[in-house]
Amino acid sequence: MTEKANIAVVGTGWWATTAHLPALIAHPRVGKIILVDINPEAGRKAAAKYNIPASQVFTTVAEAKAAYPDLQGAIIAVTHHAHTKAAMDSLEQGLHLLIEKPMTIHARDAWAICEKADAIGKKILMGYTFPYLAHIIKAKQYIDEGLIGEIEYVACSMSSITYDLLKGHPEKFEPPTGYVVTGPTQQTYSEPLVAGGGQSVLQVTHLAALMFHLAPELRAKTVSAFTNNLEAKVDVVDAFTVRMNTGALAIVGSTGNIGMGDAGSVEVHLHGSKGRILVDGFTGEMFMRLHNGREEHIPRKDPGYPGDVPVDKFTEIILDGAEPWFPGKTNGLYTVELLEAALRSAEQDGMPVQIADLYK
Repeated sequence: MTEKANIAVVGTGWWATTAHLPALIAHPRVGKIILVDINPEAGRKAAAKYNIPASQVFTTVAEAKAAYPDLQGAIIAVTHHAHTKAAMDSLEQGLHLLIEKPMTIHARDAWAICEKADAIGKKILMGYTFPYLAHIIKAKQYIDEGLIGEIEYVACSMSSITYDLLKGHPEKFEPPTGYVVTGPTQQTYSEPLVAGGGQSVLQVTHLAALMFHLAPELRAKTVSAFTNNLEAKVDVVDAFTVRMNTGALAIVGSTGNIGMGDAGSVEVHLHGSKGRILVDGFTGEMFMRLHNGREEHIPRKDPGYPGDVPVDKFTEIILDGAEPWFPGKTNGLYTVELLEAALRSAEQDGMPVQIADLYK
């Protein structure tokens, strides 16, 4: 097995140039870094910023693989509506995938990607980051040990400062020194056909995926939802009610309209037959209270942001055959199912939507 992983970055926009490329360059087990972008100028700018040879910049994954047959993996970091094609194109070239959130906009597409990956023996890691935080790892350990018993009810809430992005004003997020290379366009997060949704696919995706990570036996069965766009074309405030396949119930809510300087929250509160656990991805808090009286509390503190960890885990998949912490066929797919059903329900004024109907 090769000692270093050769990885393509498909899409050289905001997140790829801010998080993935610096992590790849700094990683001792990463070899060639290949850039793929349908916009040649964006690819060239990213290459120039990170001293990547022009010979390693392409407009399609097929071209990249033909030039570098030892390419092993691809990081999918294109706009939401382009995830499916980029992922399928990369699988056609026999590559493992790290897919940025959300996996896709539609459940049918997510399922097709998972089936394709399974058929050719490739693995999918979702690009979520919260599971790598120490307090969430501890909560996951306790849940896996059965300390809180069978999950009966989950309350999920997220608040973040995304309203300007959702209204098409990425310039308000631009750092004083400018975006590292290429920032989001006005349409990236604000146009329904490009973004696939608003706060739901941009932020609730983190919240729902964290729930499915902590309790992987859960899968949405029926969803009823309401959303409020405020002054945007896409949802800004979301409220979902979910019946899971196990009979457990969940509420999932979020707003992207909080004030400047507010750190927000990413809370998943799981109630089981033996106790409950609360985690907050933003604040670093974990609280467990069992029916027998046992309590454990990790107080609020800045847990940091493990933005470079997905690249590290992806490298372990490629070189060591490791299993994904956040696999596409559960966390990726189940999250897309929940979000698509919720947005369909909201369009019908809260009428329940069956997950099974997404596949008809």
